Amino acid sequence: MNTKDLEIWADSFHEGNWCCSMIADVAKKSGFRTKKTYLKGFIPYYSIYNDNECINLTVYGSYRSWSPLPQKIQDLIKWGKPDFIAYDSSSQKILFAVEETAATPTGNQAMQRCERQYGSARFEIPYWYLISEYGIHRDGGVRKDSIWPTIAALKLSRLKQTPCIVLHYADIDNPEDYNSGSGVGYLFSSLFAMLLNHACNRPVLTNLSSLLKDQFQEMLTFLEGQWQNIIDFLPGEEIVKSSKTAGILARLTCGEIVLSNELDGFLEWPIIDDVPDDVKDEWHGKGLIKYDPLCDLFEKDIDLGKAYYLSDNAGSGKPPSTQQIQKFVQEQKKIFQHTSKLNPSASFSMKVSDFPKTNENGDRRHLTTAKNIVYLYDSWNELRDTIVKAYPRLERHLLKRKDDIPVFVYVSNSLKPGRLFGDPFTGQLSAYSTAFGKFDKSSRLVVAYYPHQVHPQAIIDGETAHNKGITLMEELTDLIIFHAGVAVDLKTKKVM
Repeated sequence: MNTKDLEIWADSFHEGNWCCSMIADVAKKSGFRTKKTYLKGFIPYYSIYNDNECINLTVYGSYRSWSPLPQKIQDLIKWGKPDFIAYDSSSQKILFAVEETAATPTGNQAMQRCERQYGSARFEIPYWYLISEYGIHRDGGVRKDSIWPTIAALKLSRLKQTPCIVLHYADIDNPEDYNSGSGVGYLFSSLFAMLLNHACNRPVLTNLSSLLKDQFQEMLTFLEGQWQNIIDFLPGEEIVKSSKTAGILARLTCGEIVLSNELDGFLEWPIIDDVPDDVKDEWHGKGLIKYDPLCDLFEKDIDLGKAYYLSDNAGSGKPPSTQQIQKFVQEQKKIFQHTSKLNPSASFSMKVSDFPKTNENGDRRHLTTAKNIVYLYDSWNELRDTIVKAYPRLERHLLKRKDDIPVFVYVSNSLKPGRLFGDPFTGQLSAYSTAFGKFDKSSRLVVAYYPHQVHPQAIIDGETAHNKGITLMEELTDLIIFHAGVAVDLKTKKVM
């Protein structure tokens, strides 16, 4: 009998056990027998076997509870911890990683796991993200999932030529119901097929292109039906609609074909001249909710034709209370005081009165500056001029480029100290950087702007913090601008 001993590492025993039990259910339908026991009285141990093959799965719940944690797993979870990972200790190989969430897929929540998507793709590990297609919003209405995890996954699949899949469960009549929709079935059919391939000493994606084609097609169909509810136009829409695209992605990620030019322009946001005229005619700069000098200029650059945004559907988050803002501002000021001397100097100027009340008699205040958090510039030089106009102290620090390059600008209005390094902001940055061209053939620079956060949280005296947010920012951003116009290049550890 061909026997393979594998490990399922998970964020908790519950998730690891659920993974194995669902794989066992699929195996039974394929004629396998299964047995569950416990090692040392508490470690779930599954055997999945027939007359020819036996797969033994040992569950290790809660990554940090075990020592030594395999190096490959340590390397992966620095980018965020997937819910479960299949690992072969004999070959020190991760076979797949999976994130599943019951979080309502509305607002920012759909993207709060996307750093795990990016991390797995970075190591060319097959990855699945299982999320409800429909969720119940706090207002009681039913909302549909965001397009951005799906767009990022499609682009990463093409880029890394490794499956990066977003699967949906639930339907409009059964929101957040695991028993509705095709996602759960697709996920565990794929995982069992990969484990069986590995047990038989075949590459894990052998003969999976047909199954993956169906999953890519579901992603493309979801995107085709949802994008108009979120953005003004979709680049490469004809490729999204093509009956060939899902098959190309499936065969490409299974190693059956090499990358061809058939996907050129797929989900690549163009320069302004290449945007449809009827779309451009509708773009206008908008007023701010809370004034900020740089965000104000971003909006003016829309009218000047230097940049564009993607939608008028942007909104603002739930405003915090005056007391919360007072607390966060004081904490930010205290952190700012740890900074080394800057040249030119910069001073902390944030105060509670900067944040407008939501209504005259209320106690809540707006954090949101511009409603848009995404701006696409054709030219770094034009963006540089805008930044310097808002923050003249950066004039000598920001160099002009002879080979001008387009830029993606990401704005986060978070105020709570440390929040920029956690959910949903790391997921947003991961998904948007991928979606808006960091890795396209005509790649964009990535500039992140945190008007209410201070730079010593990221770097002090050339030393950076150690968390998944910093890990992602070091790799994905080319420039970060903080409160008071202090700019940081984390790649070079330079503070400007």
